[in-house]
Amino acid sequence: MNENIKRFVLCLSLSAVFTTDGFAQKLTGRVVNSANQPIADVVITSPGCTTTRSASDGTFAMDSVKAGAIVSFRHEGFYTKTEYLKNADVTGLNVYMVETDKTRYNETALLPHGKYENDMSVAGVSNVNRKDFALGSMSIDKALKGSVTGLNVVNKSGMTGEGAYMQLRGIKSLVAENSPLVVINGVPYMPDMNMSQIINGYSRSIFQALNGQDIRNITILKGADAAIYGSLGSNGVIMIETDQATSTDVNTRISFSAIYGFNWNNRRIPVMNSNQYKSYLSDMGLTYYDNMEAFFKDFTFLSDPNANKAYLYQYNTDWQDEIYRNSNTMDYLFRVEGGDNIAKYNISLGYMGDDGTLKSTSSQRYNTQVNASVLVSKKLEIQAAINAAYLTGDYQEQGMSYETNPMLAAYRRSPLLSPWKSDMYGHLINTYSSYKYGAIEKDDFFVSNPLAIVNTLYGKSRQYDMNAKIQLIYNPIANLTINGVVGMYYNYNQEEAFIPGKNNNDIVPLFDQYGKAENSVRIGTNHTFNMYYGANAVYKWNLNPDNKFNFMAGYQALLTSYEYDAAFGRNSNNDYYQTLGDAQSLGKYFSGYNNKWNWMNLYAHADYTFANLLKVGLSASWDGASSIGKDATRMSFYPAGEVVVMAKQLPGLNTFDFINKLNLYANYGLTGNSRYSSKLGKYYYTSRPYQTIAGIVRANVPNTKLEAETDYTLNLGVETSLWNNRVDLGVGYYDINAKNVLMTGVRSSVLGTSTYYNNDAEISSSGLELSLAVAPIYTKDLKWTIGGNLTTLKNEVKSLGNINDIVTPLNDGAEIITRVGENPYAFYGYKTNGVFSTTAEAAAANLSNRSGVKYQAGDMRYVDMNNDNIINDDDKVVIGSATPDFFGSIFTRVEYKNFALDVTMAYSVGNDAYNAVRRVTESGSDFSNQSISMVRRWSMEGQVTDIPRVMYGDKVGNNDFSDRWIEDASYLKLRDVTLSYTWNKPLFNFIQGGTLFVTGENLFCITDYLGLDPEFSYSNSSVYQGVDYAKVSAPRSIKFGVNLKF
Repeated sequence: MNENIKRFVLCLSLSAVFTTDGFAQKLTGRVVNSANQPIADVVITSPGCTTTRSASDGTFAMDSVKAGAIVSFRHEGFYTKTEYLKNADVTGLNVYMVETDKTRYNETALLPHGKYENDMSVAGVSNVNRKDFALGSMSIDKALKGSVTGLNVVNKSGMTGEGAYMQLRGIKSLVAENSPLVVINGVPYMPDMNMSQIINGYSRSIFQALNGQDIRNITILKGADAAIYGSLGSNGVIMIETDQATSTDVNTRISFSAIYGFNWNNRRIPVMNSNQYKSYLSDMGLTYYDNMEAFFKDFTFLSDPNANKAYLYQYNTDWQDEIYRNSNTMDYLFRVEGGDNIAKYNISLGYMGDDGTLKSTSSQRYNTQVNASVLVSKKLEIQAAINAAYLTGDYQEQGMSYETNPMLAAYRRSPLLSPWKSDMYGHLINTYSSYKYGAIEKDDFFVSNPLAIVNTLYGKSRQYDMNAKIQLIYNPIANLTINGVVGMYYNYNQEEAFIPGKNNNDIVPLFDQYGKAENSVRIGTNHTFNMYYGANAVYKWNLNPDNKFNFMAGYQALLTSYEYDAAFGRNSNNDYYQTLGDAQSLGKYFSGYNNKWNWMNLYAHADYTFANLLKVGLSASWDGASSIGKDATRMSFYPAGEVVVMAKQLPGLNTFDFINKLNLYANYGLTGNSRYSSKLGKYYYTSRPYQTIAGIVRANVPNTKLEAETDYTLNLGVETSLWNNRVDLGVGYYDINAKNVLMTGVRSSVLGTSTYYNNDAEISSSGLELSLAVAPIYTKDLKWTIGGNLTTLKNEVKSLGNINDIVTPLNDGAEIITRVGENPYAFYGYKTNGVFSTTAEAAAANLSNRSGVKYQAGDMRYVDMNNDNIINDDDKVVIGSATPDFFGSIFTRVEYKNFALDVTMAYSVGNDAYNAVRRVTESGSDFSNQSISMVRRWSMEGQVTDIPRVMYGDKVGNNDFSDRWIEDASYLKLRDVTLSYTWNKPLFNFIQGGTLFVTGENLFCITDYLGLDPEFSYSNSSVYQGVDYAKVSAPRSIKFGVNLKF
């Protein structure tokens, strides 16, 4: 062993000798910028040499430079440039420096083992700098959309405060968390991502408390670097750095940014007008009433316009226009930073207000971020960061709640009716009209008044959010740094909802096991508390300018607690009594959860760079979590390795000036996923309501051998910059094999429980990642950059243990299937082949449904997969998937002097969606209003159409879940377009510089999808991706803004 160590040290020493030996010579050259213009006054340094500066024409000369030396070039406004000299005699060296404000270009990377600037050996990671955030972008998820290969960011809805669903390189888990780990300033950030139990269809953004203007850098880890996070790293890691008190400029600096804009939403579901609806009403009446006499007894106005109370049905109301509005949005941030050589600070204060386009929806945020750095001694520094926010919100219900979702009510309510009641003379009065169908009392005709919903139903939230970190940095000797970190995250969220309807009968009552709820009150509180403890030691050893060795080892632990307490009541004496104490005893019950999840991790990383040509890195972590079963191996080992070849330094290539960077990289690593409930591997209890009380019952039979899931990830790629960084190209390939994937196991009736979990599944994910940025024109006054990125995705279930598929039913009868050989969470239903045009055609097919009812002319023709003439579960097949074939973005930027025009488009191709809204508005099964497509419904023998006949109650099943409701949701969307003007000269003697801009967001979308918006996500759950459950579509926006420096 000792002999091996001696040989290793000898090799390092010899390499140091050979790479540093050489005669001292004179170095000459010229420094230019990206436009090939000379840069004057560049500071040029090299160990052992006298510092020099470039002349006005960019030329420079430096004496006593040896072979193997590193020469650094620094200038304000440019990235530091480093040249590695292989030969001592270098004349005419061309040095190309890149501007720090160059669009879509940066040389910063946030890695678990440190922040790297201008390190050419960093490869395979993606970084987004604040300068590349779209001006006017008010959230982190919007800034990330389309900016990084592999990361699919899907806007959940247009409901203010909802944010986006994020997924990196496909679905890799069925029960555990699928979203990337978020790390803020080195501290894992794990908020509660569950859906609200109080406000139906709402889930808040995980970045809601953060101001995008407080973010400095975001790096996405996809490969070996994520292995340090062990069983938290399988879905990738989003490393976020906020503004820090680390600037070398100690002068007091003040800045202010302001955004004010307008939102609107002119997208509408095309529904029938009054005349079209009257025709539909007659057809539906024939299937509901025994005879036409009974039908016209209720609908006398159809035969006699002057009939009694016919004035109730004289309107042509556009209910969607009644619930939407144009709204305003604003975001302000004030920042002051400065200090001295001992203590520095960076403080920001912000306010955000966003009114939704759906009436009575809005959100507000008051936030502050305080960063401080104190140099206690030459060896000890203390850094602290605190982000605190107070948030409020007003929301409306979403999802498939016919009674309380104002959008569904607007699609379904008859256009013949008015939003307002009429007096006995037919004059409208200032009272919302009833949910009844005018004067008709039948329950089957009830539809909530959409205007009453948005104006009288309320859902509110109030949050206190704090994220804090304190870090000790100790440098006992040269090259050694010891860090100690304590982080804390706390969120208190209180939600309330009240659904009226008792006083005015304008919102249809809800029904459940307790019976009728004429009004409802709900309240819930959520407490999320995380504590993080970390310590590490970092040693950086530069053997010589060409050979570097880095080592890090550390410990980290995370303690999390999520408590949610909710209470539900109903039927207070009237709608003015809106508290839980006013609700009646029957039907009052409580719900919630209390989850604690803990994690501990030991890690190490080492890398060695040889001759600035080859970098070899090894990482490993050993960790465990409280979610692991007590009889399983509690701690797991996650190794990873990487190789980076800096091919630009190879003999022959290092002489080509047009190659600025050429890196080849490969890494392979193991990561895990222990981000699932600690209760799955142990007994736990849950509450169940019973009459006037609520009790607890055992919820599961645990699997005490549950393990962390294990992902094996291979990354291969090349990254290059050419022609003075005018062309930046990245090509990568990834292959991920997730094993020991948690799944719901086979249930036994003997166990008497609903769910049992095991580690039997396996899922693969693979694809290509391409990124390109080209600057075909780059002069002093005119610059044009164009580019984009593309990610392909093949996501496949490889195994489900001893079963072939898992079918997950949704609340509306739709089904999601996870089947071996298919995408996870595919749509599962019947295939269709048009509508039976004639009686003879239906008779020849001789098909019947599972109840034995024969399909007739005008009914859907389902494909009988097993040829038994019965349409049932045996005929269901995979009919689509929300997984895209590829996705990405396209961008361009044109700069002329101080003006700039930025355009970014996002796209997704090959993803299907279940249009549940169209399934409601084309059901033809009740008296509610329908889509205008129902005008072409089948109504006579021989008619060829794609819409079946109407039938009250749909006894034959024309609206069963089938490919009729699955649509291609591919899209090309204008994410944003911005026109800006930037100046760097004093204005009014106190403004030192700034930017004025106007931004348009989401202004157009090209798609074949028939819903309001092809981009949506019902929640943070992967199960519901591609399920359109009537959520508010994202608004179009125009924003005006200014960024000022004082």
